[in-house]
Amino acid sequence: MAGGRGTRMGRGLKPLLTFKGRPLIEWILEAAAGCDSIENVFVAITPETAQIKDALKAEFIETKGKGFVEDLVAAIKQLGRDKTMVLSADLPLLTADDLSWVATEYKLANTPALAVYVPTELYRELGLQPSIEIDGLVPAGVNIVDGTDLNGAETRLVTENPRFAFNINTPSDLEKAIEFTEKRSEE
Repeated sequence: MAGGRGTRMGRGLKPLLTFKGRPLIEWILEAAAGCDSIENVFVAITPETAQIKDALKAEFIETKGKGFVEDLVAAIKQLGRDKTMVLSADLPLLTADDLSWVATEYKLANTPALAVYVPTELYRELGLQPSIEIDGLVPAGVNIVDGTDLNGAETRLVTENPRFAFNINTPSDLEKAIEFTEKRSEE
């Protein structure tokens, strides 16, 4: 999902902002391409983010830019697939192994939808400020949805894996992600 304007970042199109020398979106595209559970990768854009096409070599689908959930549903319907992993373009720390773990947990959950969450407490420990909080949990921007049952039950998959917490929405989030990766590389 690469349709947001990134107004909180104040630095242009958020998916194209640089993290460790590469656009944010390239990191999640690489993780998706390396995940054995993912067969095809598409980038969902909106009229406001159409210029992303010029910056990436990828397959694209266009949505109307009515909001994350609305665009997610529109993208899934356009793809016409049953199981779809939906990833936000601003998750630079996730790995192919992280995505494989989510796919495995989805199969075990046996529900039409799965959404990954991180405890709010972990966000705060990492110095992050969640933009949305639901029952002490923060959506990570990783979902799996069965396109044949868009109104079915959803499993909440809660993880303490800090890589899922770094959904880059503000300049501070970007700085914290850089600090986190630098600290990890020193260990």
